[in-house]
Amino acid sequence: MIGYRMFATFLLGFLSFLIVAFSQPSFLPWLGPVAAAFGYALFWRSIRMYPFWKQRFCWGSIWYCAVSLVQLSWMTAIEYQGLYILLVWLGLSIWVGLQFGLLTLLIPYNRPLKLPRILAIASVWTLIEWSRFYFLCGYSWNLSGLALSNLYSLQWASVFGILGLSFWVILTNLLGLKATANRRITSYVSWAGIAAFPYLFGVLHLAYHQKEMDKLEGQPYSCVLVQTGVLPSEKTPLPGKESSFVSPQGQWKNILNLVKNTKGKAPDLIVLPEAAVPFSDESYLYPKEIVNQTFREVFGNIPNGLFPDLVSPYGEETDQNVSNAYWVQTLSNLFESEVVIGLDHYSKKETAHSSAFQAKPFKNSLERYDKRILVPLIEYLPFAFLAPLVKSYGISEFFAHGNSAKVFEGKIPISVSICYEETFPQNVREGRLKGAKMLVNVTNDGWYPFSLLPSQHFSHARFRAVENGAPLLRACNTGISAAVDSLGRPTEKLEQAKEKKLVAKALYTEINPYEYPTLFTIWGNGGIVVACVILVGIFGCLKKEMLW
Repeated sequence: MIGYRMFATFLLGFLSFLIVAFSQPSFLPWLGPVAAAFGYALFWRSIRMYPFWKQRFCWGSIWYCAVSLVQLSWMTAIEYQGLYILLVWLGLSIWVGLQFGLLTLLIPYNRPLKLPRILAIASVWTLIEWSRFYFLCGYSWNLSGLALSNLYSLQWASVFGILGLSFWVILTNLLGLKATANRRITSYVSWAGIAAFPYLFGVLHLAYHQKEMDKLEGQPYSCVLVQTGVLPSEKTPLPGKESSFVSPQGQWKNILNLVKNTKGKAPDLIVLPEAAVPFSDESYLYPKEIVNQTFREVFGNIPNGLFPDLVSPYGEETDQNVSNAYWVQTLSNLFESEVVIGLDHYSKKETAHSSAFQAKPFKNSLERYDKRILVPLIEYLPFAFLAPLVKSYGISEFFAHGNSAKVFEGKIPISVSICYEETFPQNVREGRLKGAKMLVNVTNDGWYPFSLLPSQHFSHARFRAVENGAPLLRACNTGISAAVDSLGRPTEKLEQAKEKKLVAKALYTEINPYEYPTLFTIWGNGGIVVACVILVGIFGCLKKEMLW
């Protein structure tokens, strides 16, 4: 009898692992609603047989560590990262696994689950996920709320953000655990009602805003999203892979050939990826005549008046060599379009930044935004003792953190996030608060080619559009480049590289510029965090000994 019970427990735990681990949109999207309703509940039910807290903690930690190992499996693409990334993969998975193990301690053994405890447990997990944003560069990946990425349930993020969806997922699963334990009709009804609520909200939310969006149907915002489709070894000279490197001039010529096919469509905006080409915005490495000749080879005879003046960003006269900024400004003049591009930047103080620049037609000076959230070891060095490790991979220079969000003015005010920043709700929200009516992201996920990273990154991107009620444009080196409306629906999308073949294309698209205020924009993560703190406080005051 005991053996059968142990087998049934293992089977239940394994089934719950499969549901939760593969419920993300990048794996099996149809499993998302299942995980959100009872995926976690199945696991908690399987371990309630263990009377000792150490047993529940260990199984909870192991189970969620295994879930994280699956969801972060893109880290096993070691071609450009080396073996050390496997230690990062394992370390992150163990870290979040231990956090879930601690949460599992709050699931009582052989005692009924009451509503105050249920709300407190959901609140504790939400606070744990929120706290991850503030460790080193922050860890924003694989939040529980991703299980509600369905178009309808996704709309609930406009109120409390993705952390609010994480709270809802855990709340729903705990109510499911309670219902299957006491088997009362009222418990099943409560469980079903809470599980269905985000979808019902989404139906009404979509119906209302679709009517408002239709009013702007004849006023589309046009853009060209450039997916360059180059590997890191092709973009920059890497140790041992120097033969793959494509010259900066050759990379620019490839970009011009990509956008050439959209020349007759006069887009409002052209977006190129993060670090779209090597070297900084003001590295004067290109002979002017060669650059002008390259433009004319691609686009035909171009009047001299379309080429910008030879003036540096600091107002200094230059010689006959021009910089990446010259290419960008010429492209803007040629198309009479705004251009947003990711490039490195070095200030007079020799401080380096990963930046995004905006060019406007014939303005001859670029606006700049500096990336604020930098990835450890690749973009900044968190600890000096790690310097020899990263140097062995050819990394010896690091970026400084940017200071604040920035809005680029134009036909529509836009705020830019760079790569990983897009997964941080609070940071994207800051641009919206400053007046942005459209979100733009420039990304380079090429360091993990042919993996699930671009797909998972795109899953996070859709949440930012819904949280802030603003359309989103993404240009990514290897995908996924896309236009997403303010309701989180991709209107056009360039998929990531598949089957070892990179996708390089300039996607012309038109997007409805409809934007609207959301509750999340008003209170950000603070709304759900304050609510969770209050719920945990109420639970502690009601009966302190119930905490353990």
